[in-house]
Amino acid sequence: MTIMEIDYILLGLIKLYKEVTGYELNRIIRDSNRYFISVSLAYIYPVLKRLYQRGWVTYAAMPIPNRPDKKVYRITPLGEQVLHTWLEAPIEPDMYFRSFLLKMQFATLMSKSTILAHIEREIQRLEEKIRDVNQLSNCIDSEKLDARSCEVLARMAQLLRDTDQLRIEWLRRWQENLAKCNEGPE
Repeated sequence: MTIMEIDYILLGLIKLYKEVTGYELNRIIRDSNRYFISVSLAYIYPVLKRLYQRGWVTYAAMPIPNRPDKKVYRITPLGEQVLHTWLEAPIEPDMYFRSFLLKMQFATLMSKSTILAHIEREIQRLEEKIRDVNQLSNCIDSEKLDARSCEVLARMAQLLRDTDQLRIEWLRRWQENLAKCNEGPE
């Protein structure tokens, strides 16, 4: 059984919104996640059907005159277990911070220790990425590139370092705020 990222995203959204239709899920994704994922209603409905077949969601059919019934989805206990397992699992690294942001939108469904662990792993990953980007200077200093290529590489390396450094600072502030906060599960 192949589980796709969108399966988890929809499970998380159904958990957060309690009772939601496919149309509403499409709107939620369009309004809040469109920078990270791009899905259409035509894609969401087959995923919802797959989630239902796996027993991860259930739905109530609401009759609408002269139209097909509207399905209002709810997450099942099995779906909650699947979602919890995904939320606890380490986040797959990606170049653009996308996977981290997609999963962390469900931070309210995670324990404080899980959130802190995800943040710490991401900080470590970004620090490693900065160290790796710094290796571009070896390529630039090799004297095998012309001056314009060296300048372009140097500017790209600076952009990557600056972007990742801003992400690290943002993550550290989140980490500090969570450390100060005594409420929530644990």
